[in-house]
Amino acid sequence: MSQVKVWFFAAIGGALTGLISFAFLESLDWATRTRMSHGWLVWLLPLAGLAVGAAYHYWGGRAKGGTPSVIEQTHTFTHGVTSRMAPLIFGGSVVGHVFGASVGREGAALQMAGSVSDTAARLGGLRPDERRTIITSSMAGGWGAVFGVPITGVVFAMQVSKQHRIRALVPAVIAAFTGHWVVELLGYEMTDRPRLPRSDWTIGLPFKLALVGIGVGLIGRLFVALVKVTKRKMARAVHWTPGRTAIGGAATVGLMLLFGREYLGLSNELYSQAIAGGDLDWWVPLLKMLFTVVALGTGFVGGEVLPLFVMGATFGAAVAPGMNVNGSLLAATGAPAAFASAASVTLTGFVLTVEQFGWRTLIPAIIVGVFARLAAGRPGLYMAH
Repeated sequence: MSQVKVWFFAAIGGALTGLISFAFLESLDWATRTRMSHGWLVWLLPLAGLAVGAAYHYWGGRAKGGTPSVIEQTHTFTHGVTSRMAPLIFGGSVVGHVFGASVGREGAALQMAGSVSDTAARLGGLRPDERRTIITSSMAGGWGAVFGVPITGVVFAMQVSKQHRIRALVPAVIAAFTGHWVVELLGYEMTDRPRLPRSDWTIGLPFKLALVGIGVGLIGRLFVALVKVTKRKMARAVHWTPGRTAIGGAATVGLMLLFGREYLGLSNELYSQAIAGGDLDWWVPLLKMLFTVVALGTGFVGGEVLPLFVMGATFGAAVAPGMNVNGSLLAATGAPAAFASAASVTLTGFVLTVEQFGWRTLIPAIIVGVFARLAAGRPGLYMAH
């Protein structure tokens, strides 16, 4: 009976995650359209940073812990996930995107999912061990709802949860697919994901895929290291938290003047161009990294996943002509591998590639992913994991 109760609350958490994720996705689309229609908004990014930093500084509480704090509660349950995390990350992410901060959305989804699901479980009187299971399942719900990949969400939740994986499996499946179905029923259309053609295997292709894997693994490793260093140095140099985010906004505006606007926000156009096999310059993934490190390292909130996708995809597209390999294949396998290697969730990367682009990408994804993981080492995108 206790297990059925947990399944019931996993469904409730998935439904709530789907509802808030639908609102979040629509809000991000609105934010992106608004920024692109009104280019002058980028000039207000320092003020937006000041507002986001102040909100977290004065009202953040335990919500300041972000995604690592959600994952931590799946390992050792202490206080659960605070209710204020959902509105803070929702509002902070949308504000950042309206004004051009280079942040993602999946990290925000995991935090919102954990917050609303655990709040429901707490109000429902679930025991601490049951709430820990609900928090684990909520991470699957976040992936399923915001990115439309419920199977990947389940695998991710199982990988980052070191304990009680068997007990959390069914609730994770329930939350992931419920969240995904709610978003679909509400009418949000996910970006088209092309099914890639069968790869033309040659003797040299595995070696080329291995080289791409090493490249995206090093990108993931460098990205995590730079974010950590930036956060540490900013904390030492500027003691008032809102001041750091304001400085990050000003720095982003300066970078925009030097390198252009395509690196602001989600950079969906860069990602789509890479997946479509377009030609991109070698410095594109490095510049996206720079913009994102400045944003996340100074206190803007959102996520790290989609920026890493953009870095991995644009790297694959950039090196494809020199390797004489299909650019779409390298972009499609490089994007998940960049995230998976940075977060030490290699299996999640394999499943994500197949769920997005089809079974024909499995073997290339395994080759790229394994070598990316070896090159990245243990960078620790999510410190609790």
